[in-house]
Amino acid sequence: MSRYPAGPIRAPAQLVETPLLEMRTEHNLERAVVHLSGEIDPDNADNLRAAFDEALTARPRHLHVDAAAVSFCDSSGLHALLHARERSAEVGATLSVEPGDYLERLLWLTGTTKLFPTTCADAPTAQRPAVG
Repeated sequence: MSRYPAGPIRAPAQLVETPLLEMRTEHNLERAVVHLSGEIDPDNADNLRAAFDEALTARPRHLHVDAAAVSFCDSSGLHALLHARERSAEVGATLSVEPGDYLERLLWLTGTTKLFPTTCADAPTAQRPAVG
């Protein structure tokens, strides 16, 4: 699970499987957590945006995206994260992202690390994980 204590979970976790991507959402009144595992691509990015929207329907104070197990993400996945950022702001929720190596590098390469409070920092290129 996530490294962040969320308190007691009031709703059962929802599991959505799409080709190459597994999404699981947990939420209570304070916090929603969307756990992602696998590959984010154009075939499942719409489902990911829908999962973010669903997680925000209860208007939690915080949305956390646990993407530590994401092994591939292209521009459609980045667009989905930008959607989550926009929707979070609309409902008054804060957003954080826990990226894995692949997503951390994508955020860094696209200059979007500053848009998402994450566990990654702007380190020199030599310290960036190799992707491929």
